[in-house]
Amino acid sequence: MTVGLFALFGSAAAEKVAPVVSAPQPAELALIRHEQTADLPPEIKAWMLQYKIPVDNLSVYIRDLNADVPMVVHQDKVPRNPASVMKLLTTWTALKLLGPSYTWKTEAWTRGELKDGVLNGDLILKGFGDPFLTDEAFWQLLHDLQLKGLKDIRGDLIIDNSYFSIPDYDAAAFDNEPTRVYNAKPSALMFNFQASRFLFEADQVHGKVGVTPFPLIPGLQLENSMTLSKGGCSKQHYRPDFEQDSTAIKVSGAYSADCGKNFILRVMSTPEQHVFNAFRDVWHSQGGLFNGKLQSNGQVQATDSLLHMHESRTLGEQIRFVNKWSNNVMARNIFLTIGAKMLGAPATLDKSRIATAELLQKSGVDYTGMVVENGSGLSRTARLSARQLGQLLEVAWRDPYMPEFMASMPLLGEDGTLATRFNDDDLRGRSHMKTGTLNDATAIAGYMITRSGKRLVIVLQYNGREAQAGGRKLQDTILKWAFEQ
Repeated sequence: MTVGLFALFGSAAAEKVAPVVSAPQPAELALIRHEQTADLPPEIKAWMLQYKIPVDNLSVYIRDLNADVPMVVHQDKVPRNPASVMKLLTTWTALKLLGPSYTWKTEAWTRGELKDGVLNGDLILKGFGDPFLTDEAFWQLLHDLQLKGLKDIRGDLIIDNSYFSIPDYDAAAFDNEPTRVYNAKPSALMFNFQASRFLFEADQVHGKVGVTPFPLIPGLQLENSMTLSKGGCSKQHYRPDFEQDSTAIKVSGAYSADCGKNFILRVMSTPEQHVFNAFRDVWHSQGGLFNGKLQSNGQVQATDSLLHMHESRTLGEQIRFVNKWSNNVMARNIFLTIGAKMLGAPATLDKSRIATAELLQKSGVDYTGMVVENGSGLSRTARLSARQLGQLLEVAWRDPYMPEFMASMPLLGEDGTLATRFNDDDLRGRSHMKTGTLNDATAIAGYMITRSGKRLVIVLQYNGREAQAGGRKLQDTILKWAFEQ
C-alpha cells in the first residue's frame, strides 16, 4: 500500500508516513521565487474587495502550457472541495487505465430449457457497470433477445448486480432530496441513470395537468394534485414535489400551460426494481410474453447458458456525457469500474481509490491531502487543491489521449454546462472547461486559448458561503482577465 493510497483515503495513517524530501533543484528554486510574486493581479483583488469576497477562500492556478512557471498562483496548495470538477480526475484516470475504446458488457443468461421461443425457466440479466444503458440501448438489448429466439419467459427475471460491491446507500443523506437524479445510487446494472420519466402535459380544456410515469411502477397509485397555473413557463414549473410511501407516489406543484409536454426525471425505485419495471414494459411492447416476478439478489450460476451479450458505447464517447452534463451516477459507475478492472471484481470504492492513487503517483501528480470519496464530486469530504488539478491538466495535455479528454469538457458558450456563459462574447468557443457547484463550493478548470494565442491551464476554486452568490461572477472576472493575457 503506497503513501498515495493513504493520502487519497484521507486516512489518519497518512500522517505517520514521512515523505522523502530532496533538495530543491535549480528549476524548482526558480518556481519558488516566481510563486512569491505571482499572486492575484491587483485588479482581481480590487474586484473581490469591492464585492466583499474573502481572498483566502479562493484558490487559483493559471499556467501557460509553454512556460516553465505558472502565471498566477494563489492559495493553490490548499485542499478544497472541487464539487463536480472531481469528474476530471475520474474520467482522465479511466482513459489512462481502461483506454478510450473500452466498452461495458451486459449479459443475458437463461436458466432452464429454451425451445421454440419458450423459456421454461428464468432469465438472468447481469450488469458490468454500463453507465449509459438508456432507453434506446435497453430496447435494442431486448429486441436482440427476441431475434435470437426468445419470445415467452415462463419464469422470473433475475437481476445480477454482483459485479459491484458498495456500502448501503442513503439517497437522502447528501441534501434530503432522495428522488433527484443527481443522488441516484450506482449499480452494476443501471437502466436510464436509475430515473423514471414522468410526462407532464397541460390539459387546458379540463384545467388539469396530466402526469404519466415511464416505466409504470406496479403496486403504487399515482396521486396527482398538480395545478394548472397561468403565466409563462419558468424553471419552477419543472420542479414539482414528489413524495412516496408504501402505497402511492404523490406529485404536487404548479405547471404552466405554456410549458407544453415535458419529461421530468425522478428516482422512485431501487435499481433492480427499476430494471424489472422497464423490462416488463419494453418486453411486452415488443410482443414478448412474461408474467414472472423479480428476483433481485440472484447470480449467474455455472449451469446457466449465455444467450446474448450487449456491448455499450465506448468510454471515449461516454465521458462526454459525464463532463459536458456533469452526470453524477455515470461518473460513479465509471469510478467503480476502474477498481474492478485493475484489482479484480467485485468493484469497491477502496479498489478504485487505490488504482487512482497509483496512477497519480506514476504520473507525478501530487496527492498530498487529496480525498476522493466516490469520483463524482457529490461529496462534502472530497478535497483537491488547485495545484493538483493544474498538474493533472498539464499531464493530460501531454498525453496521447489528450484530444478525447479535452473534447469531453463543455465548450465555453457552446454546449453542456457552459452553453450560456460568454455565448455572445469573444471568449465563446475559446475554452474547454469543467464546472462544479455545491452550496458552499464552486470551481472551474480546464484549457483556454487567449486572445493572443496562448494556451493556458486554468483552475479556479472557491469554498465559502459566498460561493453561490459570487462564485460565478468571480470566475467570469478572472476568465476575462486571463483571456487578455
